[in-house]
Amino acid sequence: MGYPELLRVLGEEAAREAREVRASAERERDEILERARAEAAAAREALVSRARAEADAQRRTRLESIGLERERTMLVERRRLLDELRAGIEARLAAAGSPEVDARLLAEVLPEAGDGPIDVEVDPGAEASAREAVARIAPSAAARVTVRSAPAPRGGVRLLDGRRVLDDTLGARLQRAWPDLEARLAAMLEEA
Repeated sequence: MGYPELLRVLGEEAAREAREVRASAERERDEILERARAEAAAAREALVSRARAEADAQRRTRLESIGLERERTMLVERRRLLDELRAGIEARLAAAGSPEVDARLLAEVLPEAGDGPIDVEVDPGAEASAREAVARIAPSAAARVTVRSAPAPRGGVRLLDGRRVLDDTLGARLQRAWPDLEARLAAMLEEA
């Protein structure tokens, strides 16, 4: 083999090796690009997912906040309505007193009284009918009962038995019954 032949073979060998190196470099480049694209897509997807999750969390927080504010507003409005209702009822109670009501209330509280003197307070002007009711309801206690006029009309009776006060005025009865009534009324308002 001569020198020109050797140069030609070496040239071909160098060209073949250069092609292999180039092909290997292209394959490596393609693998690197593919990995980079996959990593970029995964990173982009992670960022999008994180942003979506944060947006969903903010939306849920806003919706919960709106729901809580709505519920608070409804509770405040219910409270206002219940307070107005109670105030309206209390305003009408003084006018709801009558000799018949006083007689029924005296029938409830006189049996609770002791054996000593008993003071009974009734609405102004209802003293005579209260004395008659006491004589009918508890004739044996009638002599121990003093009927007095309350400072202002309030409906109902108030019995003082020594140190004990049996308040059976309509306002006191409302006050005792209000927690149960209020719960029922609140449930009715909630259903409405």
